This record gives sequence, structure tokens and C-alpha cells, in this order.
Amino acid sequence: MALTDITQRANNSSAARTPTRQTTLFDALNAAQRHSNKRQRRSAPFSSSSQENTAPEGNSDQLEGKVLKRVRLESLHISVPTPPTQSSVVHNIILPAPAPKSPAAQYGSLYSARSAIRLRQRQQNVPMRAVSTINRLESLVSPEARVYRLQAEEDSQIGALPLACKYSNSVGTQSRLALVDEGGMISLIDPVNSKMDVAGEDGMQPVVRWRGHDNSIFDVEWYADDTRMVTASADETCRLWDVEQQKLLGVFGGHSQTVRSVSWRHEDQHCFSSASRDGSIMMWDLRVNKAKVGDEYSYRPVNTISRAHYGLRHVGKAPRGKGSLVAGSVTAIKHLRHNANLVASVGSTSETVKYWDTRMSVPIRATELPTPAATSLLPSSAGRSRGTSSLTLDPDGTRLYSACNDNRVYVHNALLPDTPIAQLDAPEFECSSFNITTSVSPCGRHLAAGSANGSVVVWELDMYGQNSSKRRAVLQGHIKEAGCVAWYPGAEKTQLATCGDDGTMRVWDINVELADSAKADPMKRCRWGFTSVHQTH
Repeated sequence: MALTDITQRANNSSAARTPTRQTTLFDALNAAQRHSNKRQRRSAPFSSSSQENTAPEGNSDQLEGKVLKRVRLESLHISVPTPPTQSSVVHNIILPAPAPKSPAAQYGSLYSARSAIRLRQRQQNVPMRAVSTINRLESLVSPEARVYRLQAEEDSQIGALPLACKYSNSVGTQSRLALVDEGGMISLIDPVNSKMDVAGEDGMQPVVRWRGHDNSIFDVEWYADDTRMVTASADETCRLWDVEQQKLLGVFGGHSQTVRSVSWRHEDQHCFSSASRDGSIMMWDLRVNKAKVGDEYSYRPVNTISRAHYGLRHVGKAPRGKGSLVAGSVTAIKHLRHNANLVASVGSTSETVKYWDTRMSVPIRATELPTPAATSLLPSSAGRSRGTSSLTLDPDGTRLYSACNDNRVYVHNALLPDTPIAQLDAPEFECSSFNITTSVSPCGRHLAAGSANGSVVVWELDMYGQNSSKRRAVLQGHIKEAGCVAWYPGAEKTQLATCGDDGTMRVWDINVELADSAKADPMKRCRWGFTSVHQTH
């Protein structure tokens, strides 16, 4: 039928209803489409054959060969996708191909929400859920050759318990694992090139080991290029080291109590921050506020935030909620990635995460309390406030994980501070001290946390940083509290380092053969450790 015949028939049928308006070409097309859609719905709405049609023969104005017919459901705001063509044919009328629509408009509601979901799954063929990888961790094992046993130095009366361990930023053969202990020693271990020899009884040996402080070292942070590192100690100072020569480069003094945590500023080669039990956060710049003392420099802070985390001290029979303000310990800090001027901190007085602007001015009066740029508070509860032991930022810089002494790990949105978006817990996880730390895998899919009972719990995370699958892996290898955990930063292998109060540091690797052997033999299971996967109902 010719185009003029279609228009004339439409005008004759609608003349009685709307005599003052002439039916246009678009009205004729819409009428033809409504009839076509009605026939499609009656036959098979999701049939692939209803989306195909061939052009009639004998019409030289049409496309040659077989042309796919595009059915457009304008009233439902959805278009059924077809292979790309130069044009679309609707009842012998050649129309230009429509512009591509957004996914929301393309996969709208058709008949029902369930039908729309089925249509989207059939067309895209994309799985709705990510594949779980927690079962791979069931093969994590740490034989005796992958265990480092710390020994106390002859000139030290302090024990040799490991307190912190951190992998360098380099991967492969250049990777190093820094371990600091209660005796003030710094050890560098090669965790990649060491062979997994089950017959070895001496365990791993450090590449180099030297004395860093005269007291316990609580934290260590690698420089961006792995040439230097900074350590935090109970001698109230931080120290900067040349890793290759084990040479002291600078001493940072200013805290009045133990320095608990240090954190480098992201994409900055000169600035870092430190947190102490005196309740203060200090910012340091390697370019200023320094004086030459012998072969090294002595530094002063460029900014100080005092009483960052304060609490109430009850005296005598003071009623609840009444008392004097005291500065609580700042247990952990972490510089954020999306804003170089923000640093997050947690303390021993509450579960609150505070975000500080490192450029903020110091209060002039001693009675004034500093005001953070933002806070992340827990929902109100009847229980008393508990402290937080550690703070971890995921590789993307969008999620913060805080391990609290209520045996939970809270998930915070680092980009939009507010109440925690989720919480992680497990029967095997006990956080009863301020030495428990957490670590996120380089892929962002797993969060490992130490525990006071010697276990190491690894939660499986989804794209939102939550444990939606309710699955976790539990590593059993330490006989006392497992405090520090650290993931290998490379993507070519899965490796985890854990430190315990039993005086050992274990390096866990995936080895199916050794893991099966350890699970079958109780003696090997005690010496090598083992991993089990659990499901939370």
C-alpha cells in the first residue's frame, strides 16, 4: 500500500471526530505501530521470531534482502534491541534508525517487573552476582619453613613479641616484609623468594635486622618508593630510616607518650602524620622545622591537634555523665586518598571516626576542644562506649574499616562520613585489646582481622564493602592473640602475613596439596596451621 493511501484512509476515518485537523504522517505511523504491537502481544511477546520480518518483494524503494523489523513500544517507553541496521522498516515505510537509548529506558517495565528482569537477563547474559572466591582461601597454609620466630637480643631485657608488619609497595622479587617488635628491632624479610620447604625447622630468616629504637615499636610505614620507612615507638618519637643502608635520617620529637600510629600522606613525598597516647595528632614536613644534629635531622611538628579523642573521667561518686574531660589515646590514623588534606582517626574512648583537616588552626585557649571537619558516629545504643583499635582504608579509598572493642568491624563511607553503612562480626572474632588490626586485600574482596583468641578471620566483601554472602574464612595457627595482619600487595599471588603474641610471624600461601595434608594429620595441623570456611546463617 502506498504512503498516500495510508494517509488518506486515516483522514477519512477520523474526519467525523476531528474535522478541523488533518492526520499527519506521524499519526499514520503511530496507528500502524499500535496495530503491529497488538498482534505481537497476542502471539508471543518475547518470541525472537516476532522481531524479524522481511521486506515485500517487488518494491524498488525498499531495502534489498532481509531487513529486521524494529518494534517500538512508545507507550511503555521500551524498545526491543535488534542488530544494528542502516534503517528500520515498519509497514513498508523506511524510517531512519533511532538513536540508542539509555539502559534505563531500554530495559523499562514491560508487562511486569519480573518479565523485564527476564528480558534483561536473556539479552545481556550477564550474571547478577559476583563469583565467590572465599573457597580458594581454604587452601591457605603456613608450614614451618614459612614461620619466623623472634628471639630476644642479648642486650635487651624486653621480650621479642611482634607488634606490626607491613609489606613494601614493590611486588615480585623486590618485595620485602618489614617486621617491628617489642624489643625495638626492625627486621626485613623476603616473603616471595623463600621456598616453602616443609622439612625446614629453622623457619624464615630476615634479610637484615637492626635496632631502631630503645623501646617497643608499634607501627611502621613504607615510603612510596620503598627507599625509606618511618617507625613509631614507645620512646615518644618517630624515626625516618634509609632502608638500603639501615641509616637513621631523622628523629621526630614532640609527643609526650607512646606513639601508636603513623601514616604517609598519599601522593606526597614529604608529609606524614603521627598519633599518640597523649591524645594528640601531629603533622610533619620533611622540608621545614628541622635542625641538623650530627648525621641526622631533628624535626618539630608543623601542626598539632591536641585532645583529638577525649572522654569523661569519673571522680568519686560522680553521677553518670558527670566528670572531667580527659584526653583519650589516639589509637590509629589514616590519610584519605580523595582529599590529601584529610586524615581520619580513632581513639580509645569511643567508636567514633573523626576526620581532620590538616590545615586547621590550633585552638588558642587550653580549654577549647578541636572541631573535626566531619565525624562518623554509631547509632545510639544503651551500652557504654568502647574504644577502637585500628583503622584501614581499602585500595580504592572509598571504604574505611574500624575494628572496635565490641567485637565488630564497622564499614564507613570515606567519601561521605555518616553512620556506618555496615558491620562485620563473627563468633571467632574477639577484639578485646588495642593491638588488633585489620587489612584489606589488594583486590578489595577480602578483609582480614586478627583476634584475641589466636584466630584470623577473613570476610568476603562485595562491591559495596559489605559481607553480603555471609561467608568467612578462619585461619588457625597462633596459640595466643593474633594482633597484626597484612596482605601481599601484588595481584599475581595470594599471601597473608600474621603476627601473634606467641612470638611468631606466619606467612600464609595457597597450596592445595599441603593444606589437604595438614587437615588429614592432626600433628601437621598444629604445626602448619589450617584454614576453614564458614557460612553465617
